[in-house]
Amino acid sequence: MPYENNPNIVDETPGKKFYCVCGESSKKPYCDGSHEKLDTDKIPKEFEVSEAKRMAICDCGQSSKLPFCDGTHTKL
Repeated sequence: MPYENNPNIVDETPGKKFYCVCGESSKKPYCDGSHEKLDTDKIPKEFEVSEAKRMAICDCGQSSKLPFCDGTHTKL
């Protein structure tokens, strides 16, 4: 899967978000439905953003705090 070894830094706006955890989305860090098309057995991580803020979204697929980056990519 095309995971990257660094987080996606996004300036989020409030609302419901669906973050990609399969690594296949062409709209990372957001889900584009690729997990279904490619039958990855993974589902997007749903998250409610309560206020506008900058966030680090995991793109290595190994964070213990998905959808957020916890620095695991620096240990791979």
